[in-house]
Amino acid sequence: MAATAYQIDLSFDLDEVFDMSLDHQITPSEASTPKDSSYRITVSNTLVSSLPTVVTDGVCSVCMEDFQTQVEFSGKEVPCGHVFHATCITTWLVLCNSCPLCRSPCIVCDEDSDRRFQ
Repeated sequence: MAATAYQIDLSFDLDEVFDMSLDHQITPSEASTPKDSSYRITVSNTLVSSLPTVVTDGVCSVCMEDFQTQVEFSGKEVPCGHVFHATCITTWLVLCNSCPLCRSPCIVCDEDSDRRFQ
């Protein structure tokens, strides 16, 4: 059987395809109603502040930036063990209540209203 030759577009840049510029990101207010959005932001901030802070030499899978030794750029470890910048995982959890890598759920119960944040 003869091999088929295909032309490859050498100008294709995968980084451009996955570029998450600020112009194209969904803001929390676009993701849900204002009341629900406010609740999600509060719960996300509370959840991330309770996560352990760790020092790692990898990169954050959300923003693809290196972790640094300064506290504000160190990592927050989610229950499944993956580590992200605090600001990155906070923003992520407002929009989606799971680990960005393995999709393990991060479920938080609001004791006052007995609602589940998912």
